[in-house]
Amino acid sequence: MKVEIKVVKVEGECAANYRPGDAMHLNGFLLEPEKPVCIHALMAVGHVAYALTHGMDASSFGKDGIILSCPDPGKPYGDGKVIFRIEVVQ
Repeated sequence: MKVEIKVVKVEGECAANYRPGDAMHLNGFLLEPEKPVCIHALMAVGHVAYALTHGMDASSFGKDGIILSCPDPGKPYGDGKVIFRIEVVQ
């Protein structure tokens, strides 16, 4: 299964310069990013995205898609957080 990890909202300043609408896809074990991947974002969403690619049903969370956010990496790298929506796209 292919999972989309899409930026929904950015609060403050993102060190990776993510913007709403930016996306990356996890296809099995392969990450297909549009932009460089921030380690903070990857650590925040990776476990759920991996589970979805391997058959976990998002409805077990009571939702069609799952919303997660990355932690604030702090200055000098950034001073905000990014909110992602994670869902199966195929």
